[in-house]
Amino acid sequence: ANHERVVMLALTDGMTGLLNRRAFFEEELPRRFVRLERNKQSAAMFYIEMDNFKKVNDTRGHQAGDEAIMMLRDLMREYSRPGDEIARLGGDEFAMWLDNIAPEVAVKRAETLIKASERLRKFSGMPEFPLGISLGIALYDPVSGELLEHLLGRSDEAMYAIKRAGKGGFRVAPPAEVDSVVRPPTGGTAPEPKPH
Repeated sequence: ANHERVVMLALTDGMTGLLNRRAFFEEELPRRFVRLERNKQSAAMFYIEMDNFKKVNDTRGHQAGDEAIMMLRDLMREYSRPGDEIARLGGDEFAMWLDNIAPEVAVKRAETLIKASERLRKFSGMPEFPLGISLGIALYDPVSGELLEHLLGRSDEAMYAIKRAGKGGFRVAPPAEVDSVVRPPTGGTAPEPKPH
């Protein structure tokens, strides 16, 4: 029992109980990726970051920041299916992996999540800096032969594009260039955090 507890602690984020960055990118996704490729099923990667989160901590304190993070966790759980996987990548960054989902359904899910995230505004540090989320989507096509690392990079880039465009929305990344994809050993690593 102690061993199982230690293993669980190593895989999960202490505050939210979600998978942590390492477990998500190095263990969970590579396993799912292999299965999707074998079964020729599509998927979507949602890369999510809170908008104006630092203002919450700076003006209302870390307790309010923690409550906001827990509310976002609950929202993502509310708008996910039993087979989906959610992870806290660190700070105010999250990811959601949706297996076997059609592109139009993924977009609808993103729209719903953005709308639901308006509930986070009550935690805003300042009215002119409302707390919300920016979301990048990368759609996985098993026929493309795309690498997991490349897919993650596309979702990350789409999310930062929304940040640069004014925050509070989502963007679908351009599809993978099939010609530029190379087949390496399967495995996943997290995209490096970027300065904001």
